[in-house]
Amino acid sequence: MPAPTPVTRTPATTSPTGRTVVLHDVLDPLSGEREDVRLEVPGPAGPTTDVDGAGLHVLPGLYDADSHLPVLDLGLRESDRWRALAGGATAVTTALPWHLVRTRSLEAVTSFLAATTFPLVLPILSVSDSPSGAGFAAWLRDHGAQIRETWMPTIKLYSNDPFFRPNLEAVWEAGCRAAVYFYDRASFEQVAAEHAGPVHFRHVTSREMAEQVAARPDSTCQTSPHFLVEITPGRAGDLHVLPPVPGGADRDGLREVVTDRVDLIASDHNAPVHGNDGPGLDSEQFLLPALLQLVADGVLDLPAALAKATTAAAAVFRPAAGLPDSRIVVDPAGTGPAGLWPGQESRRAAFLGVPLAGTVLAAETAGTARFL
Repeated sequence: MPAPTPVTRTPATTSPTGRTVVLHDVLDPLSGEREDVRLEVPGPAGPTTDVDGAGLHVLPGLYDADSHLPVLDLGLRESDRWRALAGGATAVTTALPWHLVRTRSLEAVTSFLAATTFPLVLPILSVSDSPSGAGFAAWLRDHGAQIRETWMPTIKLYSNDPFFRPNLEAVWEAGCRAAVYFYDRASFEQVAAEHAGPVHFRHVTSREMAEQVAARPDSTCQTSPHFLVEITPGRAGDLHVLPPVPGGADRDGLREVVTDRVDLIASDHNAPVHGNDGPGLDSEQFLLPALLQLVADGVLDLPAALAKATTAAAAVFRPAAGLPDSRIVVDPAGTGPAGLWPGQESRRAAFLGVPLAGTVLAAETAGTARFL
C-alpha cells in the first residue's frame, strides 16, 4: 500500500525547527480505539499537514533486546538506524565486547550511547573466547557495580570460552544475570540442571529446550523470529547462523509453547560489516513484520507478540536507562515476499522470499518523530 496522500493543508503557527503532521483516525489495535496521531518532525518549517490515517495502526515502539552493532568501532551508522526503525525498534540492546570496553572509559561510552536516538542503543557487556576472557573475573570485581547500575545487570557469556565457568561465577558474584549462548547441548544441559545462579538462556530452538529452562529456578529464555516463522523450503541449510535453524517439528513445537514458555523475542541481528565472515543474520529490519506475521498465522496474539519485544524483554534485561516513551505508525497490510536489503548477503537473509505483514511508516520518541 503506498504512503497515505495528504488530504488537506491547514495553516498553522510553525516552528523554525520543523513541522507538524497529523494522521487522522489511526487505529490502536491494542485498545480498539481510533485517535489522531500528532507527529512533530524536525526540519524546515512549514504548515501543519493533515493526512488520512484510517488504514494505519499505532503501536508501541519495540525493544530489540539482542542485536550486534559495531558501535565501538564505527559508531551508530545510518544503515543501522534504518534497519532498526524498519523493524519497529526504537530501542536496541547491543553487545559491547569486554576486551574492547576495558581499554575505554566506561563513563565516556555510557555518555555516548545515552545520546543516541532512533534507536536508543542500550549497552550490554559480553565476554567471548577470543581474545581470552582470562582476566574478566578480576576486571568485573572492580567494575561490576558500575556495569550493573549504569548499563544493565545482565552480562553475555559464551560456553566455548575456556574460562566460561569462572566467568559465570564472577557474573553471579557481581549481582548480575548471565545471558549465555551455548555452543553445544552438553553445556546447555549442565547449566540447565544446576541451580547455582540466575541465567538467561539465549536462542531456544525447540519446545524441549524452552520447557527445560522453565523448570530451572530464576531462569529466562529467548528465541528469534527465524526460529518461529516458516521460512522458504531449503533456505535453512543456506543460512550462515548459529544456532542453525532447525525448522520442521522443532519449529512447530516451539510455536506451540512460545506464548507461555518463552520470555522474549529478539532479532539477534548481526549488522552488515565488510569483511565479517562470522555467523549471524541481517534481520532487525524484519522484527515487527515477522511478529505481525506470527500474529496473522495464529502463533501469538498481538498483545503477547508486542509484549515479548517490549515490556517482557525489558523485564529480563532491565536496562538502567529504561526504555524511551515511543510509538510507531504502521501500515498493517501484507508486504509480499521479503527481498534483500542493500548490502545484504543472501546467506544472512532468513526471510528471503517469505511473505511478511506490516510496514513501519514513522517512529516517535519523546515527542519527536521521524518518517521512514
